[in-house]
Amino acid sequence: MAHPPHPLSPNAGLPGWKRFSSHLAALLMAVVFVASGGYKMLMPLDAAERLTQVLIPGNLSVAAAVTLAITELFAAIMLLMPRYRRFGAAIMLAMLVAFCIYVGVNFERLQGEDCGCFPWIKRAVGPVFFISNGVMILLAGIAGWWASHSSSWWSPRPVRTSVVVLGALTLLSVGSAAWASARETGLEAPATLRVNGQVLSLADAPTFLYLYDPECAHCLQSAKMMAQWKWGSTRVLAVPTINPEWGQFLLNDSGFPAQLATDPEDLKALRAVFEFANPPYGVALKRGRARIVVRYADFVPELEGKLRAEGFLAE
Repeated sequence: MAHPPHPLSPNAGLPGWKRFSSHLAALLMAVVFVASGGYKMLMPLDAAERLTQVLIPGNLSVAAAVTLAITELFAAIMLLMPRYRRFGAAIMLAMLVAFCIYVGVNFERLQGEDCGCFPWIKRAVGPVFFISNGVMILLAGIAGWWASHSSSWWSPRPVRTSVVVLGALTLLSVGSAAWASARETGLEAPATLRVNGQVLSLADAPTFLYLYDPECAHCLQSAKMMAQWKWGSTRVLAVPTINPEWGQFLLNDSGFPAQLATDPEDLKALRAVFEFANPPYGVALKRGRARIVVRYADFVPELEGKLRAEGFLAE
């Protein structure tokens, strides 16, 4: 004889409002995770740069961005399929809880920093960050716990289905990162840059472009480091990304031997070609094309050897 489900079981007969709440919560969380994962898949280098600001090592940042893109999109897809909703919710809950723990452990170092989840919304690490993550944990829990009766937290069926989805996402994410890395080296810079009233061609001499925020401490430290290097015949041009009227102060404080370029149209043209999240950012050019791209986490002493190997620094 069939026994009625236990009243506390998630598979007990659910009223309509609970089923509706599960669908709504799943939709909201899927939108959030598709936006976050889609950004990381489509702009992996930009996402990797943001991850370095939440203490992910630079040499692991691209791999971390690809892994997060795959996992976030996979969880969102599973969550949108009622049969596999609890499976997707379990993955989503694990990610959200793990991220809260990571931020909590590193709270003193991360406080005030952007969490790097979205390029359009700044989520500074602080009390509100934990509240918003708590809301997402609640929504993911509602989506999974009040899912349809046929859904399961874990069963062979979701595993079989997930292999295809996971494989497709892996191919797309890895391919996107590989294409972005290959595309970045070889990008053609704008033809000219205005410096001290003169128009300079960026193709007629080896050139290092340094894009920086005059109020950025990391930009100042990077400039001080590079000021110790022998640039030889390489032309060094500094382009403030904000407050160009203060640009010379950082060069003076750091001793960085660069010529200042402050034309806003030149900055706009550079940003149209070279995409980056936050300064500092550097590009070593030969014949007007990028040979070395230096992102936020790449301004380290090892950069000197890399530039010297490509002929941008004198022996």
